[in-house]
Amino acid sequence: MLRVQHQMVFSSSCSFFLWLLILSATFSLVLGNKAFTGTYGVNYGRVSDNLPPPESVVTLLKAAKIKNIRIYDVNPQVLSAFKGSGIGIIVCLPNELLTDIGVAEDRAMNWIKDNVQPHLPGTKIVGISIGNEILEKVGFDKMEVIVGETGWASHGDDNEAGATVKNAKTYNKNMRKRLLKRKGTPHRPKMLVRAYIFALFNENLKPGPTSERNFGLFKHDGSIAYDIGFTGLRPSSATSSLLSFKGIGSSYVMVSSSCIAILLLLIAL
Repeated sequence: MLRVQHQMVFSSSCSFFLWLLILSATFSLVLGNKAFTGTYGVNYGRVSDNLPPPESVVTLLKAAKIKNIRIYDVNPQVLSAFKGSGIGIIVCLPNELLTDIGVAEDRAMNWIKDNVQPHLPGTKIVGISIGNEILEKVGFDKMEVIVGETGWASHGDDNEAGATVKNAKTYNKNMRKRLLKRKGTPHRPKMLVRAYIFALFNENLKPGPTSERNFGLFKHDGSIAYDIGFTGLRPSSATSSLLSFKGIGSSYVMVSSSCIAILLLLIAL
């Protein structure tokens, strides 16, 4: 079962205004070099009650040499934990705020001042994703587009026969190899393919089929869920009395290949 999610379509009346507004406002705030280091990133979802604290996540990402993450909000605890880490973070302007912020310039400025500016320059906030899970047909051929979510679940319901550890390992390992080759696509050979893998951890409180809760590359104790070349904080056989991870079974088939257009706000190339 293929899941394709798209992002970024606004009505013609507000699309260009909103893009230009957020771009110009954030240009004056974001400090740093490139918005995306290399070609590989990971989505850091937190719809779970058994995740390690953000400070531990920073340690895990550094151990795995993951330099880019994407979060789905502007959680101040998370952003503070990443201060000084050097890890590039894409934050999210949720769907429910798009209409409100598109109404007037001061609302967009206030959102940035309240949620982004307080964390700069210590936390490397490099961009803002506009909404979550809406169409990506923006119409700007030269704008850099990044795959916002792509992954494979390691466990699912009885009718999700392809969701196995073996399939998840194969997909994510090959995807990582593909991204590390630093090549473009046949249509845009000079534009590097960049992507955020879904996801860093399993999220046990997500609704929907079992597969939705089993996309994690790492267990909640910091060990790897399966080997695709990363280094975890613990051996994969380790257990933790504080952090739990539900066993990975067999059966599933859901690719979360979410082509999400992300507005990259660059200060310098």
